[in-house]
This record gives sequence, structure tokens and C-alpha cells, in this order.
Amino acid sequence: MNFVNEYALLFAVALPVVAIVGIQVYLFACGERDTLLIPGLNRYPSIQYRNTTPTQVAPATFSSAAVSESSNDETERQAA
Repeated sequence: MNFVNEYALLFAVALPVVAIVGIQVYLFACGERDTLLIPGLNRYPSIQYRNTTPTQVAPATFSSAAVSESSNDETERQAA
């Protein structure tokens, strides 16, 4: 009985892997090349960066319109 339990566990673990590889093979056979489930052996495309000098960024300023009223106004007290 222990022999059956060992192989049942192996089957339960291997079945999803076999299913994904089967889907991969089917998609490849149907012509899919860059949209497969498992990444291929191709190299990832590299991104070329420009050599730029860092620029000075000014800190954000807050205008008086962005500042909200205090939380003890009449509406807030009535809502509580």
C-alpha cells in the first residue's frame, strides 16, 4: 500500500507540470512564438540608456488652495 501512496503523490505533483508543458508544446506547434507560458531560451531585449546629467529638482510647494480647512468645522462636527 505504501508503494501506491508514493506513486500517487508523484502523479499529483507531476500532472500540473505535464499539463503546462503540454500547453506550451501545443502553442508552439500552432505558431505561437513570443507569448508562450514558459520563457524560452532567447535573451531578453536590452534597454539602451542615454548618458544624461542629473538635473536639479525643486521641492514641491503647496499653495493655499491645496490646504484643506481644519477638521473642527461645522460639517465635520455634524457628521460625527
